[in-house]
Amino acid sequence: MAREHGSAGKQVGKVIAEKLNIPFYYKEVAALAAEESGLHKEFISDLNTNSPGVLHDLYLSTSVVQQAITAQEQIIRKIADQGSCVIVGRAADYVLRNYENVVKIFIYASEEYRTHKVMEVYGDTQAEAVKNIRRSDEARAAYYHSISDMRWGEAHNYDLLIDSSIGVEQCATAICSFLSCLKKKQK
Repeated sequence: MAREHGSAGKQVGKVIAEKLNIPFYYKEVAALAAEESGLHKEFISDLNTNSPGVLHDLYLSTSVVQQAITAQEQIIRKIADQGSCVIVGRAADYVLRNYENVVKIFIYASEEYRTHKVMEVYGDTQAEAVKNIRRSDEARAAYYHSISDMRWGEAHNYDLLIDSSIGVEQCATAICSFLSCLKKKQK
């Protein structure tokens, strides 16, 4: 699952994993990649946030960042090899593009919803929330583009795009219904 900052995508992913009784991975990917690579967990976890806006491409091309990206990709594949799961972020949809039965989902919401959510969750002021949403989304887009040469959030890259402003539970229920329909179609 990919998601815009403030769209509650992480919470949606958690609820989906609970409903389907499958593992959920978010920050765990960074921790496992750190073990694999010997790099610090916080460094890997913050790949999207460490790069200054205008220097995203240069930052992402450095050898230590490339080492971290490779470690993350290896961990994502290992996780997927173990069976069904929900992986939030880390361009997992692209990393697993050659795997069968991967459902690529993008969670988005209006700027108003996301701003309110970021203010609620992180205690940001409205101005800080807007700035942090823009910075985070730009970093996610740069990261995704750097490894895939594709546009993050582009509808054609995903099987389902869903507006999370309908509510976390409702969003997770809708996605589970979509997954159920896909499963029936495959039989």
